[in-house]
Amino acid sequence: MKAIKRIIGIIIIISCLAGQDLQAQGRSGNRGVKTSHRGGNHVGTNHYKGGRYRTQPIYRNPHYRYPRHRRVIRTLPAHHVRVVYRGLPYFFYAGLYYTIYNDGYIAVLPPVGVRIAVLPVGHVRVVVGPSVMYYHSGIYYTEIQGATTEEERYEVIQPPVDTIVSEISADAEEVMIDGNVFYEYNDVMYKKVTLDQERKGYKVVYVKENEEN
Repeated sequence: MKAIKRIIGIIIIISCLAGQDLQAQGRSGNRGVKTSHRGGNHVGTNHYKGGRYRTQPIYRNPHYRYPRHRRVIRTLPAHHVRVVYRGLPYFFYAGLYYTIYNDGYIAVLPPVGVRIAVLPVGHVRVVVGPSVMYYHSGIYYTEIQGATTEEERYEVIQPPVDTIVSEISADAEEVMIDGNVFYEYNDVMYKKVTLDQERKGYKVVYVKENEEN
């Protein structure tokens, strides 16, 4: 009988110690931990990048987790045009550019300096002072005067500050700087402006310097 009582006492002591350990682990495990929910289309807030804080939540269509300019395809469109810039091949079709990626092709934004023969259907003519540009899918073009060949008639450029367009790419990222909301796409920062009582537009307020030049 004494042996049985001793065994029961040992079991009770072990149970008490185990309970204390679990409580301690629970307290230490919760200390300094912030719960993060990654479901839906909420990406994040309050990130520091490029000398500014991004304090505005970024939302994207949950069906398109990445910008369309990052999508990968296995076969190029039938009527694409091949363009070589600084030794790298690009394939142009309907305003989109692709380059070789593993066993397929990935959609990318063209570097400044790429030239094409024909502007994509749906482009918009934009005039800023004496400059005339053409805009399509977040990309700006200028016509090259005296181009040596038809294949190099239009060149990808960066827009000047104060350029205004009626629409920007759906892939533009919303950022907040000093309490003001801006939209960033293709190294260009836009601010939403009022054109008249019925129309809104987007004004270029900052353009990142082209490092390739």
